[in-house]
Amino acid sequence: MSFAITMGVTITESVMASMPVALALWYFDVASGRAILEAVVVIVAIVSLSISIYSHVRPAQFSPRGPEEGVL
Repeated sequence: MSFAITMGVTITESVMASMPVALALWYFDVASGRAILEAVVVIVAIVSLSISIYSHVRPAQFSPRGPEEGVL
């Protein structure tokens, strides 16, 4: 559930951040609407997945105590 919520939030943030750039590219006729949409979808997916996966998959935290103290 937490991963889905994180994905939703990061997708929303990524889309909101890319909208001004996409509108400027479309307004100044640098790229077509379809090309901009395809690029935005790819960028949003990459950013959202990288943030969500990193925040949910972290290395194991080991105890600072050693095995001689009864902790494996």
